[in-house]
Amino acid sequence: DFAGQLEHAARQFVVRRDEGKTVIAGYPWFLDWGRDSLICARGLLAAGMVDEVKQLLLTFAKFEKDGTLPNTIHGNDVSNRDTSDAPLWFAVVCEEFSKIKKSKSKIKNFFDTPVGKNDRTIRDVLTSIAENYARGTPNGIRMDSDSALIWSPSHFTWMDTNFPAGTPREGYPVEIQVLWIRLLRLLEKISDKPGQKKWRDLAGHATASFENLFWLEGQGWFADVLLAGPRVIARDATPSDALRSNCLFA
Repeated sequence: DFAGQLEHAARQFVVRRDEGKTVIAGYPWFLDWGRDSLICARGLLAAGMVDEVKQLLLTFAKFEKDGTLPNTIHGNDVSNRDTSDAPLWFAVVCEEFSKIKKSKSKIKNFFDTPVGKNDRTIRDVLTSIAENYARGTPNGIRMDSDSALIWSPSHFTWMDTNFPAGTPREGYPVEIQVLWIRLLRLLEKISDKPGQKKWRDLAGHATASFENLFWLEGQGWFADVLLAGPRVIARDATPSDALRSNCLFA
């Protein structure tokens, strides 16, 4: 049937990488792309490919460094980390995967799963992403302490290609804020008690700022991005009134 054909086609994008598996973003020239592969993983979960998604998560988790994940993977080259959404989509897939596994069997908490050959767990990786976003990553992603919202460099989100060929979104993109708040809410649930309060307070701060700064009352939708250069706080940014599907994540 049609659903079976779709599942068969989807499996053509799941490939082996070393001892694990990953997802090719698109043939013929897109290999493993952080945001694309991780967004696709949600569909794979819906199709029942749970073990494949677990291997994908473990593959990307071992590449986490200073809060960043690869934008693209070429062989063993993971130096391209120009993405502010891939680490946040990683967290979404981890959360959805954990709920599926919990409902299917009584296994140990997925967030305690070891990553690679070191002593880190999935929980440690997610915590590293949030802590580094808050303090600022080496590639320029940072939290505005005034609003608790995330500033994203140019070309770091999915539709931000070279201007004028694409759409400039340097500043505070709407989907980045929503995914960031979701990560904070997840950490509130899976952290120890001292950590729970820290992440809960930060999530509350970010949510209040988002509702205050992004909603465009006259238009009736959320701003696609608060346009801002480096070191410009969200309150001083310029809201873009473009209506784009990114705002649906809110």
